[in-house]
Amino acid sequence: MAKRIVPLQPTKRTAPPDVYYVVESSGKVGRRDHHVISPLYETRSQADEELVRLRAGKKNSVLSVWMRTTYCEPPEWLSDVIMADGTVVHPPR
Repeated sequence: MAKRIVPLQPTKRTAPPDVYYVVESSGKVGRRDHHVISPLYETRSQADEELVRLRAGKKNSVLSVWMRTTYCEPPEWLSDVIMADGTVVHPPR
């Protein structure tokens, strides 16, 4: 009996429940003007690398890494999430 070869179906990656990203702040006391200036990342080290890269070009800005957690199952974000292996998980359309 010949064995039938079945191609593997690509598995759909899900985003992690925790993501890290770089935020730019005004640095003024009492002001809450923050905005995200990087993609979302799966690991803190990815966001730290992006922080170093962005600090080289933005000398007068206050930049920091923030973390966000979702409690939805499966986790879904409104932006792309860059995974540790370099793949990108796109938001649901």
